[in-house]
This record gives sequence, structure tokens and C-alpha cells, in this order.
Amino acid sequence: MKLRTVFLSLVAASGVWLSAARAEAQRESPAPNAAFDRGDVMWRFELGYRGSFITSPGYNAFATQDYIPQLSMTASRTLLARGRYSLASGIGWDYGSSSATARGDASSLTMHRLDVPLEGRFHLGRWGYAFLRLAPGVAVVTTQIEDFSASSMGTAGQALTKSRWLFAADASAGYAWLVWSGVPNSEVGPRLWIQADGGYGWVAEERLSLAPSVADDQRTAGIDLGPLAMRGGFFRIAAALSY
Repeated sequence: MKLRTVFLSLVAASGVWLSAARAEAQRESPAPNAAFDRGDVMWRFELGYRGSFITSPGYNAFATQDYIPQLSMTASRTLLARGRYSLASGIGWDYGSSSATARGDASSLTMHRLDVPLEGRFHLGRWGYAFLRLAPGVAVVTTQIEDFSASSMGTAGQALTKSRWLFAADASAGYAWLVWSGVPNSEVGPRLWIQADGGYGWVAEERLSLAPSVADDQRTAGIDLGPLAMRGGFFRIAAALSY
């Protein structure tokens, strides 16, 4: 009788211990991954359209409106993640061009921007995330005028050009929507986002002193069109793929 009592006591104690161990394991086990990916290993590629509003008077010689359309691409990776917050960085490239004709002179402007975006994100579950982005970098602005007005000097069609690297920076805020989360119940795989942001883009001011494109041609004098600052408000709409 005593042996049976001891055996039953051991069985009961073992059951209590196993129940307690199971409850402790459940408390310590990590929560399942959310349907959106904000993990510390999140690669992301964006492709979109950027529209910038340029109010500098110097831009009027190269466009018929105070606006320049641009192709925008960014590749980034999540660096830190804690709770609903994460931080990402990468590299971005924007390209845009404009042209105009005034007093018989055909003019054009192209601009490339290279930057390093630093993006802070606040995640909202399946609804995506809001973000703030700061993007310091550089821009190369190339301007050209086909100087047909110089025909009286015997130099009709001579191109006057200037190209210069300048410091640039962006600051914007926006939102990214998760529109496709990949294979159901899968923690890995590509995911599709649609996002929009808006802010202010800044490029250092330069002096538009254009010179002949042919270095040894001394027949055509350069021209000075005053200052140009490719800065102003902008918006961007993009699609992104993350993995």
C-alpha cells in the first residue's frame, strides 16, 4: 500500500512539473512572425516616379514649366528592428531632364542624383508602415544651349555647356502599403509594396556660366545666365519588392 501511494504521488508530481514546464516554454517562445516583413534581414528594391517643383529663375531657360519629371530607384536593407520600429539604409538614384526653346536657342538640362537614404519606419501590422527618410548625397547637373543666335559671329550651332557635381539632400515622409505578402504561411519569399512620399529636395546653387563645348574653339564667347538652384518640393510614387 505504501509503495502504491508513493508511486501515485510521483506520477502526480511529474504531471504538475510537466504542466509548469510547458507553460513556461509557451511564455518564452517567440511570437510568430507578422504577415509583414520588418525583420532585421529585409532587402528592398524600389522603382518609381518622382516629380520635383523648381522655383529658381535660372531654370526658366531650360524648361517651359517649373517642374522636372524623374525616374527614381532605391535599394535598401533593414539594419535594426525593435518592436514596431526599424531603421533601413541603402543607395538611391534619380534621373530627370527638361528642354526648351527661346529666341531660337535650343536648351536642355539633365540631372543625376546619387544619395544614401536613412529611413526610420513605424510598422502597423498588415497595413504596412509609415516612414521618415533623410537622403544626403550628390547631384550632377549638365546644362547645354545650342547657340543659334551667334550666327552673326559665324558660329551658328555652337553648343555652350556646363556640367558640375553639387551637394544634394532630401527630406520626406510617406507610407508603404503591403499589397501582396507572398506564399501563404511562408516566412520567406518576395513581397510587393506600393508607397508614396513627399518632401523637399535641396541641391547647392551654381552659377550658369556656359562655355563652348569645343575647348580649342575661341570664336564663341561664353554666356552667364545667373544662378541656378535645383531645389523645391517633390512627390514620389513607387512600387517595391522586398525579400
